[in-house]
Formats: sequence, C-alpha cells, structure tokens
Amino acid sequence: MGTCGESLQGFALRQLGRRYEMNVSVIIPTCDRPEMLKQAIESVLAQSRPAVEAIIVDNGHSPVEQESLPKSEAIKLIRALPRFGVSQARNLGAILARGQFLAFLDDDDAWDRDYLQGICECIETTGADVIIGRQRHMNTKLPRAGKQAEFESPQHLIAQILVRNPGVGGSNTVVARQVFARSRGYDPYLTTGQDKALVLDLLLTGATVARADAAWLDYRDDRTIPRQTELTKLMEGKRRFILKYWTEMSARQRARNLFNLSKMHLKSRMSFSKRKKC
Repeated sequence: MGTCGESLQGFALRQLGRRYEMNVSVIIPTCDRPEMLKQAIESVLAQSRPAVEAIIVDNGHSPVEQESLPKSEAIKLIRALPRFGVSQARNLGAILARGQFLAFLDDDDAWDRDYLQGICECIETTGADVIIGRQRHMNTKLPRAGKQAEFESPQHLIAQILVRNPGVGGSNTVVARQVFARSRGYDPYLTTGQDKALVLDLLLTGATVARADAAWLDYRDDRTIPRQTELTKLMEGKRRFILKYWTEMSARQRARNLFNLSKMHLKSRMSFSKRKKC
C-alpha cells in the first residue's frame, strides 16, 4: 500500500519509478523583456533535474533573436503574433509541448536550481494533477508573506482563490499535460489573474492538487508601483473575475470581492486626483 494520504496514482508512479522517467516541458511566455528572459531561461537550464524542453513563446513587438538566448538544444523559440496575450501564449506553448507535465514560468521570474526536482518528487509522492510551488523574494530569498499556497484540501484552496490569490502564480504552477488538454486552458477573457483562474477551473472540474514544499520560485521584487493604466487593467481584471465566478461564490465571498473592487476604484480616483493637481 502507499503511504498515508497518498493517491493511488502516486503509489503507482513510485512503483513504476525505475521504468517510468517523468519529463517536464517548461513554457515561458515573453514580451519585450530580453534581459529578464535570459535570466529566466538560465534558471531553467541550471536545474538539477533537467526539463525535456523549454518552449519560449515570444509575443513582443520586437522579436527575440535566437542568437541572444543561452545555447541549448532544449530551447525552442516560437514567434507568435505581437501582443498575442499571455494567456494565448501559454496555451500555444502547452499545445506544442511533449512533456507529461507542463511547468509555466514568467519571463521576469526565475527558479531555484532544485525547483523541478521538488516538483517531480511531489508528483511521485502524491500523484496530483496540479502542483503549486512556493514563492520567495528574488533579492532576499525570504518567503513571500501570504503567498505560500497553504491549503488542507482542494475545496479549501478553491475558497481562497475565489477571494484572493494565496500564492498561485504564472511561475509556480505545474499541470499534468493530459489534464490541461481536457480544460479550456488559460482564459484570454481575463485581463489579470489568469494563472489562479486556470487552477480554479481545474479544481472545479475535479483535478487533484498538492503543494511542493521544496520547489522555490524566485519572484522578482523590483516591480514599480502600478501606474494609472495598470490600475485600470487590474480593476477590469477583478471585475471580469467576479462576473465569471459569481455563481461559484458564497454571499460572503461576493461581498468581499465587491468591497475589494470598490477599494481599487477609490485608489484609482485618488491617484487620478493627485496627477491632476501636479
């Protein structure tokens, strides 16, 4: 029998371990951030447990040149339409991937060298369909407060995602390719929060989930304060998320989301007023 709390799939994976070589495809959407992209790719190539491939889906205005990337046969550069969108870029990468699991990484983040090792160990132990890695600040290596994806069951994680993001990002989510193929993928309707929405959609259809405690994402710290246009985009993304999942929310969850949206509107108006005075 498997260990306590282990799924039958996880037990089977362990028993077949000598004949079954798990492989992971890495998918990196990128848009006009060549220096950050290089750092992200280098973190993939430095993994103690290598990926079978790293698919770079470029949808920037200025095409990424193959010569500018680190040299590796694992790298596959795909040129998509300019401003194709991060959701569509991820979906395209997933369609082209051949690995049994899909590991997504944003072009402005990086992984600890044992990230994929921790992910694979979690898969082998639990047999989960969706694996969430942990997040830490890139500069200090300290865990990000409130972003450690702590949950006791899929239902517990669903309840958290419906009102906030507990640490489910575009750089620390890994999904079984067959499970992803049965879904609608990342939703281009959502202007923000597509990463947590994917996991939410998968869980709502019965996918299993586990957290990989030994898999660390290095989250870039030096993002600037959102500009007015970014606040507008965040508000629209929040509005669309509420509309999409309204029927899944309890009355309390609806109230909390509407309250948070109103706070964003107030912050946007105050920012606009300060800019007018200047």
